[in-house]
Amino acid sequence: MLSSRFLSTRHSRFKAALFISCSFAGLPFAAAAQSTDPDAGIVVVGSQIKGLESSGELPVSVINQEDIDAIAPTSAADLLQALPANGTMDFNGTDTVSGGVHSARGDVASVNLRSIGSGNTLVLLNGRRMVQHPGTQTEDSVPVSTVNMNTLPVSGIKRVEVLHDGASAIYGSDAVAGVVNTVLDDNFEGLRVTGEVGFAENTSKMKYSGDLQGGWSFNEGRTHISLSLSYYEATKVWAHELGYAGASDRRSFVEGTRFEGDTSFDNRSSSTPWGQFTASGAVAGLTSSGGVFHIQPGSVKGCTGDLSDGLCIANGSLPRDLRYNINQSRTMSPALKRGNAFAFINHDFGNFEFYSELGYYRARTDEYRGESSILSSARFNISKDAYWNPLGALGNANRITGFDIPDEGLDVTLTNYRVVDAGLRHIRVDNDSYRLLGGFRGAIGDWDWDTAALYSEATTKDVTFDRVSNTLFSQALNRTDSSAYNPFNGGDVANPNWGDATANPQSTIDSFLVDTTRRGKTTLALADLKVSNGRLLSLPGGDVGIALGGEWRRTSFNENYDDRLDGTINYIDAVTGEMINQSDIMGSSVAGDSKGSRNVFSAFSELAIPLVSPEMNVPLIRSFNVQLAGRFEHYSDVGSVFRPKFAASWYPFEPLQLRGSYAEGFRAPNLEQLNTEVTTRVSTVIDYYRCQASVNKGDIASLGACSGNDRVEEKRFGNSELKPEKNASYSFGAVLSPTPRWTFTVDYWHIKQRNLVGIFGAENIAALDYVSRLQGNGGLGSVQRADPTADDIAFYQGSGLTPIGEIIAINDLFTNLDTRTSAGIDFGLYYSPPETPLGTFDIKINASYLDKAYQGLSEQAQLIQSVLGDNIPLEAVGNLIEQDGRPKWQASGTLTWKKDGWSAGLFGRYVGTYYDTGVVQDDTGEFWKVDDWFTMNLYLQHTFQNGPIEGTRIRFGVRNLLDSKPPFLDATYGYDASLASAEGRFFYTSIQKRF
Repeated sequence: MLSSRFLSTRHSRFKAALFISCSFAGLPFAAAAQSTDPDAGIVVVGSQIKGLESSGELPVSVINQEDIDAIAPTSAADLLQALPANGTMDFNGTDTVSGGVHSARGDVASVNLRSIGSGNTLVLLNGRRMVQHPGTQTEDSVPVSTVNMNTLPVSGIKRVEVLHDGASAIYGSDAVAGVVNTVLDDNFEGLRVTGEVGFAENTSKMKYSGDLQGGWSFNEGRTHISLSLSYYEATKVWAHELGYAGASDRRSFVEGTRFEGDTSFDNRSSSTPWGQFTASGAVAGLTSSGGVFHIQPGSVKGCTGDLSDGLCIANGSLPRDLRYNINQSRTMSPALKRGNAFAFINHDFGNFEFYSELGYYRARTDEYRGESSILSSARFNISKDAYWNPLGALGNANRITGFDIPDEGLDVTLTNYRVVDAGLRHIRVDNDSYRLLGGFRGAIGDWDWDTAALYSEATTKDVTFDRVSNTLFSQALNRTDSSAYNPFNGGDVANPNWGDATANPQSTIDSFLVDTTRRGKTTLALADLKVSNGRLLSLPGGDVGIALGGEWRRTSFNENYDDRLDGTINYIDAVTGEMINQSDIMGSSVAGDSKGSRNVFSAFSELAIPLVSPEMNVPLIRSFNVQLAGRFEHYSDVGSVFRPKFAASWYPFEPLQLRGSYAEGFRAPNLEQLNTEVTTRVSTVIDYYRCQASVNKGDIASLGACSGNDRVEEKRFGNSELKPEKNASYSFGAVLSPTPRWTFTVDYWHIKQRNLVGIFGAENIAALDYVSRLQGNGGLGSVQRADPTADDIAFYQGSGLTPIGEIIAINDLFTNLDTRTSAGIDFGLYYSPPETPLGTFDIKINASYLDKAYQGLSEQAQLIQSVLGDNIPLEAVGNLIEQDGRPKWQASGTLTWKKDGWSAGLFGRYVGTYYDTGVVQDDTGEFWKVDDWFTMNLYLQHTFQNGPIEGTRIRFGVRNLLDSKPPFLDATYGYDASLASAEGRFFYTSIQKRF
């Protein structure tokens, strides 16, 4: 519920917004943004004033058809990654392992201008919003939502306009870092068919695509229909096809460096087919004093009791050498089939026009994950009467001999295990979305008007085949005949780090396998009315332009998890009959169903005021233009907000332009953050209290040498009291055009965000729990621990610390945190040389420099830092520059050439260095440095201009011409999938025919 103080200001803010909007109408105004296609009649990003002759007050990048040819994208995501101002693409459909079934899996891609996070960039299609993708993704432990850029058809894109400036005053929520507007070709004439095929040099990857674009006019040219159809298919790639991706233990890749031997690079899983158990009582000479034992090959040191088939029992925890190579069983890149269809139907009635958009997208991905493993909060009791229990009662055929085991036997708890013989998990994700828009536009005198209604819907169906039901698995473990499941038979003695040579019968395995489904749905309904006049009144400096408008939109989301995941069907222990865990799916935490919706009403006003023109002959002011804008938005769930914007352009003399802007923006909390009761994730958490015991005993040198527990459940609670995030941004820059063929641009930008929605983070809470215990206050209530076992007590002996149990779960709450400040500089160079005997050339180079990325420290973070200093790195706070996907430098450029039906293009992309903070050098405390990365694409094509194949174009191209390997770091596949690509040199050819 909103505070009464917040609500009490709603009506006064509304009145203020109307007053300011009306006041704008009485002021003289100037050009707003760089006009890339004044005749398109759709939109000029950065301004709502139609037909405005822009002087470029705002920095806008445009990706046109020549750029698209050079970039050679297979999706709209590839286009966005070519932008130096775009940061990590956390929604990428590849690195979704950590979130599992809770991740936005499948064919999905996001945009992240200025590296301030997905969801901070407004995405438009033909000037209007797009529906959000149904799945959310966790960034800095917070669920964020985004538009799925892959829903856009690459073949039908006319251009992509990118406004590198805050635009909430013009477009509303989410335009914190800027706006990406994709303009589709709605005026195509004729028929064009294209086919393409390609293959990767370093893997088995193959890609196929086919496109059809047509346009026809009827009714004496008054009615026009445009159609764009595209199909794309790519084969899957297994992680083991690339050495660095398939090896979970990557310590060999850092030999010869200061990180040699660092176990941070050993990502093999402690969950293996070599079962780990705790007996209900200790067995002298067989188990530890706490009853802990595991299964291992008889050839490995430490055996305490022999089993058959070369296996043995050993006391204590599983040694590192027996950890499991989980990447051997994963696809790194899914198999993908994607289809896009878009149609435009326009009709000219004379003094006004009807226009419409009909779009449909469908994609299916198939990928494979490693076998299921158990959570620490969902362990399995095995009765002393269970058939395969080696510590079972007398008469049990599998009871081990030679040890003092009670005649009645001992119950056993299965504490860690991977059900390898159950096979891989097959994940199939179907994404669908459609968009229906109809509108009218026209002119009355000097006033242009435009009104439309839009409805768009997106759905996701995420199915995982062959998951393990906890309840059914518990029943299979505890059968009293040979049909019981045997977790004591180990893995593969010949290859102990992967596979299982001692599989259970398939009939036993089938008895506990189930399929699980997660469904998501989002909707967007929108109606708007915009009017504009580029010649409202005349001033000595030129014509004043104005735009006014209003909008209503409704958004909704619905998340529906499988009954075995959402708490409907729980994990019931076969021995005790008690509920062990709300989730009945092995390896997955409970995730409740959730839904929410909101209505938003908004009004905006914009003025373009030319104050000085060249004809006025003012010294050192050839021209001076101003843009003013303001927008009021009222949300049905979080209240109201008003944000203004100011921009100005000054030409001291013709070749030089100086420009600047100041804008205030906002972003409303997404519907999941507000409405979800609780989301649960499995997190990697370092128990610093336990680490301190190891330091005190001399087992490790420092806290920095600790490793995390990857089986801790983090429960994140939604918060209906969240307030909108707010921000203030400013930019200033210069455009120098010494000749019509040369243009240089430089722009400095600065964004300060307040009330950021976030959580403190499981890692930070674990550190705060440690600080609390150091200060004698006991642990935090939000950190749930098991009771200390006998082994825990033995571990803490000699450390001087009181024994405590391991961390099982951590609770956290979404809240409005402190500030984040980001700043940087954008550079551009554009050159069109004179035509030469060799043909015509065009050169474009863009670069972005990230100067500042600082996350403010909360009071809790400050407490941790004041007590522990730099001994414990805080998660996602403080100075973030050059950390975890935030390089200082990114750049890209294109060189294109044309002559007599021949053309060629060269595209290059550079990503600078940064540091992986997940790896800390034990002695120096330094982070792992991620190398810079440079890739190039090249194509050559010829269009036949006469003869029997006139209008046919043949293209040959190479993506990643230099076969650049992605920089190595400690990530799921050994590289940063959100910023780089593991696809090596890729050859392709295409044929296009125009009729």
